[in-house]
Amino acid sequence: MKFNRKKISTLIGAAFTVSTLLASGSAFAAEKVADNNLGWYVLDGVTVNSSQQLCPGSSSKVCNSGILDQIYAQNNFMPLWQNTALVSAIMPQLQAVADSHTLPGMKARLADLKTLKVIPGQRAYDLLLTDTFLVYVDYINQLKASPQPLYNSKPVKLAPLTLKQAQSYFPLTVAKINALLPDSQDQFTATLGMVNHLLSLPRNPLSMVVFPYHPVQLGQPIPYGKKVAKVLLDLGDLSQADYTTIIAEKSITNTGAMNAAVKSFEANHGLVVDGIIGPNTVRHLVRPYSDVARVLALNLQRERFNPMIKGQPQIVVNIPNFKLEFYNKQGKPVFESKIIDGMPRRPTNLFLTYVNTVVINPFWNVPETIKVQNIIPAQQRNPNFLKNNRIQIYTSWGNRTLIPADSIDWAKVNPKTFPHEFSQTPGPENALGRVAFLMPDSFSVYLHDEAQSEYPLFKAHRRDFSSGCMRVDKPRALAKLILGYQTNMTFPPLDDMINSNKHKSIGLSEQVNVNVVYLTSWVNAKGQLEIRPDIYGYDNPRKPIENQFISIPNYRTNTRIHEALLNVSS
Repeated sequence: MKFNRKKISTLIGAAFTVSTLLASGSAFAAEKVADNNLGWYVLDGVTVNSSQQLCPGSSSKVCNSGILDQIYAQNNFMPLWQNTALVSAIMPQLQAVADSHTLPGMKARLADLKTLKVIPGQRAYDLLLTDTFLVYVDYINQLKASPQPLYNSKPVKLAPLTLKQAQSYFPLTVAKINALLPDSQDQFTATLGMVNHLLSLPRNPLSMVVFPYHPVQLGQPIPYGKKVAKVLLDLGDLSQADYTTIIAEKSITNTGAMNAAVKSFEANHGLVVDGIIGPNTVRHLVRPYSDVARVLALNLQRERFNPMIKGQPQIVVNIPNFKLEFYNKQGKPVFESKIIDGMPRRPTNLFLTYVNTVVINPFWNVPETIKVQNIIPAQQRNPNFLKNNRIQIYTSWGNRTLIPADSIDWAKVNPKTFPHEFSQTPGPENALGRVAFLMPDSFSVYLHDEAQSEYPLFKAHRRDFSSGCMRVDKPRALAKLILGYQTNMTFPPLDDMINSNKHKSIGLSEQVNVNVVYLTSWVNAKGQLEIRPDIYGYDNPRKPIENQFISIPNYRTNTRIHEALLNVSS
């Protein structure tokens, strides 16, 4: 069963059921004369369980008591949510936050709203929904300032909005509410529909079973075959017709439609597609649906940091997917390439930037971490290491005076205090390969080619091998694509420039935006759930996550560019 967008739109109706219930039949609509004050008495005797979770420091039953009076005064103390379209626009967004488990109290707040809706007069409901809307705006503001909670499982901490911040959203319109969506309307609808589908299912029938250790090869009987088939049906990898046929069989084997469904499941989960039910496949088969739903909803909020800007070419690098995609000015994907990204102990930083320079036959200026942890220890083990790898020693980055390697007593060198710098000359074995794409950032992270001898690494299924940079499998094709967008510029053919072995930097007249993101779950264009390995543990952290890797600075702003040029860490 495939979940196409039409079916997903139907599934999302569950999220709008609450919206319709809360919006219908407003008693406020019949009022002709507004009160001359907000009337806080409407909350007297009303139980609101959510506020102490959402805003623990509040002495009121709401989180934004300091500004609600002024907000309602601007509307002549009339209700703000009489228009059902407004409620239908905001409620699914609130539900998406609750499902992501990133804001404690949001699920309880939705329950409070549902309870208050049935109270005659509905003043309390309208007041609490306005407060919830302001909480949601605050939530988004806090994430924009500090996105780390989406990657370290720490809850988002709210800070009450100022009146000026809140007033910009009033009077309420559907357009203003939709502008708060974490993704496009269509993608949001599809994703939340899948979340609702997952949460509507009975418990994963495999979640409590223990699979045999040995893999299930092609043609072999499948342990708990009917339960495996049900999971494949639930997740859209097996059609209803095939499921009905399969469970009628006395013995379910890893053949035919069942094997095809296993391969589909593996492909949609970023696994090796071999049709063998091994440990990695089993690990995903037994995963509770509620956890899949949480991670999908969490990644929906992460999409806030993957902005797609039409009218400009753009690169998106998704670290867990080991893939780079290039989008044209119309926002359509036109190119993709495998990538190698940072290993878990040296993860690739998440950030927003742009390619402003293409370098042909680059020098590699060795970053501090690699200098300390790799280059110096390698030279201490092998006195010919620097020479064999064409690595030169500079006095400093500001003083490019060369220092002979044999003039240094390497046995006495402390890597952490070594004052000089290393640079590798251009060539096929340069660590950056033949082409590098420079971007403003303060992490010394690039997109680049690979040393010729390292090309076989791209054949690996999981490719987290680098020290943080993103190595591109098709660097020449990417360079030609980027250079093709440049206007009023002429240069020789790319291959001729590379084959000259001469170093050349090409500053771009038209920059190409780059989003480096971490998305482990989404719904694809066919309505199918996609899952990728959580290679850095950001979905379920088991150890502290360093903020520098998940701060997501935006180097497309002047302040961040200035910091990058000064090499100030973010």
